[in-house]
Amino acid sequence: MSLTDVSKEPASWQLLEFLAGRVRLIRTESGFFTDIGSGLILLDDEDAPPDLATAATAIVVDRISSTSGGRAQASSDVALTIEFSVPRGQDEDRPNRLVHRARHDLLRVLTFDSRSLPLGLTKFEVVDSQLVPVTDDAGHSSVVAQITARAGLTESFQPVSNPQEKP
Repeated sequence: MSLTDVSKEPASWQLLEFLAGRVRLIRTESGFFTDIGSGLILLDDEDAPPDLATAATAIVVDRISSTSGGRAQASSDVALTIEFSVPRGQDEDRPNRLVHRARHDLLRVLTFDSRSLPLGLTKFEVVDSQLVPVTDDAGHSSVVAQITARAGLTESFQPVSNPQEKP
């Protein structure tokens, strides 16, 4: 998707694309511990291969809760998760160390001046981070760095008039 296409999307999707762009900055040549920026970044279920057996970063909106609104504008808090997952028993020699490094890199890249956010996004803050082992229903085990964050969102709408009733 080109940048011009992204600007026509809802602000909540623009937030995901913006954060994916931040994650893409994570390269060892730029002074980071990892190269997760050149790896798989998932914003949509359709982006994931059927048998995901490689490290990947997922960025997911968990909840959008309204904080205020008016006739043509609404403000919301967006709760989201940025998760880097490394399957155990694959090509990665030291998945635990990689996840520690990725967590550090993600926190570093998610610390930025909120003035760089796309129009309609008013704030961004990391709320929490954790390292967790995960086993799915099929018994596949992964090590995960999970970061939860919150963003402020203000959306403007073109008012929709009520259809006129015909007598």
